[in-house]
Amino acid sequence: MEFTFVSGHLALDLAATLTWRIGCPVELLAEPADLAAWVDQAGLVHVPVPVGDDDLERTRELREALYRTAVAALREQEPHAADLGLISGAAAGAQTTPVLQDIGRAVWHGGVAEVLATVAHQACALFGGTDHRRIRSCADSRCTRLFLDHSRSGSRRWCDKLTCGGRANAAAYRRRRADRPSP
Repeated sequence: MEFTFVSGHLALDLAATLTWRIGCPVELLAEPADLAAWVDQAGLVHVPVPVGDDDLERTRELREALYRTAVAALREQEPHAADLGLISGAAAGAQTTPVLQDIGRAVWHGGVAEVLATVAHQACALFGGTDHRRIRSCADSRCTRLFLDHSRSGSRRWCDKLTCGGRANAAAYRRRRADRPSP
């Protein structure tokens, strides 16, 4: 499975592994192999990570706490204390570690627990700092992906220009063509 990393933050990319949350949710972490693929594609470790069912369940729990906390930040609401505790608890663990093999080459090691600690640590920095004010939701009403808006104007609308933004632009083009009078 190919994952997309367009949120601008690893914690938000993990939260996006449950897509289309409104209406017809799609679970992208359906089995342990999916989580192993996400970890690999996220570049958190360079050595394949063995993943079990318990790892998958812990990851999903963290993912949902991250999503709910990001939505609370977006809406300027109080996050759930249990979610903050879960994120903080995961962040307190040992993170992935590098082994420097040469100039310009480090190999990152760790298991699922270290990967989750790394993601949770980055989430603590996001939610605990000022960047939480840059969290946005995709303008596509069906899409539930959250992202960081680092645009100069702070007006980014789409999680991804190629998918949601592309569909919106194509639909707008079709509407303009349909509204144009015939020659």
